[in-house]
Amino acid sequence: MNLLQHWDQQPHVIASDPNDDWYWEVELSRNPDWREQLIAEIKGRPIGFVQIIDPAREESRYWGDVAPDLRAIDIWIGEETDLGKGYGTRMMQLALARCFADPRVTTVLIDPLASNTRAHRFYERLG
Repeated sequence: MNLLQHWDQQPHVIASDPNDDWYWEVELSRNPDWREQLIAEIKGRPIGFVQIIDPAREESRYWGDVAPDLRAIDIWIGEETDLGKGYGTRMMQLALARCFADPRVTTVLIDPLASNTRAHRFYERLG
């Protein structure tokens, strides 16, 4: 929890969603079957976070009324020194593979801020 709270305070993470509070102390104690929360590591060193959810089953209805068999991904690199090294690309490739391992999944949703041009370029590169 301390690591995730630390990452949440990093300027590049704040810039990706300045009004977000993940409530780690609550959320890490929950394990709903519609969500996976994963820590990415390089040689045992944590470098980032990935969350994969089923948006049709997610409790807050953040995604609205969506079709079944979709997934939504949140992803970030924790430390600025780890940006630009291909880690995010590899994390996203692994997350997408995890999503599409279920043959029923047809689409993955993402929701970067319009102002987050770095994220837009990242997702465009991934197709």
